[in-house]
Amino acid sequence: MLLQQIISGFLASGIYALFAVGFTMIFGIMGVLNMAHADIAIVAAFAVVALAASGYGGLSIVLALVGVILLSILLERVAMRPGRRFHGDAGVEMPLIATIGAGMIIQNSMALIFGNKAQLFPYQLREFVWIGDFFFSKGLILSVVVSAVLLVVLEIFVERTSFGRQIRAVATNANAARIMGIDPNLVIVTTVAITGFLAGVAGVLVGLTYGFVTPYTGVTYAIKGLVAMIVGGVGSLRGAVFGSVLIGVTEAVAVTYFGSQARDVSVFLILILVLAMKPSGLIAVPQGR
Repeated sequence: MLLQQIISGFLASGIYALFAVGFTMIFGIMGVLNMAHADIAIVAAFAVVALAASGYGGLSIVLALVGVILLSILLERVAMRPGRRFHGDAGVEMPLIATIGAGMIIQNSMALIFGNKAQLFPYQLREFVWIGDFFFSKGLILSVVVSAVLLVVLEIFVERTSFGRQIRAVATNANAARIMGIDPNLVIVTTVAITGFLAGVAGVLVGLTYGFVTPYTGVTYAIKGLVAMIVGGVGSLRGAVFGSVLIGVTEAVAVTYFGSQARDVSVFLILILVLAMKPSGLIAVPQGR
């Protein structure tokens, strides 16, 4: 029973990792948090619901992903870029507040359009399959496979490509990168587009796995993604993934022994313990900003 829950927790961590990595990339390169990141994921899920109902079929997923990439770029332009004109606390606080506001606008817009009740996702993988003595959700299996592939590709892209080196240069010191001929705005917009794509995939996977979405589903995943980022080590992509796995497994074990009420409590207990013992996170990275 315990091993079953641990493996299920590991599978659930795939979705958490997509959110955590999205938060990490934006914070690493801009030094700010995009608090609307998880809400963008839910926009993708609702877009699939609307487009599928309009007869677009499987193309609805592709269109939804393109839509949230464009939405992410728009959000960067109107809510995050203006804050880069300022230095110090203002440069951090303005985008933070702006993206919180953007997230609330997105949530309430979805509620006005689709209603506050849960909407059934048109494509579902809620069936279970047996693997040996264990059974798992097809949706969770697909989620961890898709997440693993995307995160490996992202790791290769960031570490081994020319543009990936530009991303790391801007994350380390944007002014020095500009002197070297790198356009920080282009790098930031591209990074935002990548995180928008990750958010969109995560939103679709949530719908596929659990069969429904609500306008406020993003709040839960925002919390889990942020905690995973902090636990793993702010600025570390691998740390974000490791933190997500730790969160997923901890949740599963807590539910097994203490019931579903302990799910969220266990997440914050892990956060408190890690901050108390290693404030920089489990996989700390040097701060070059």
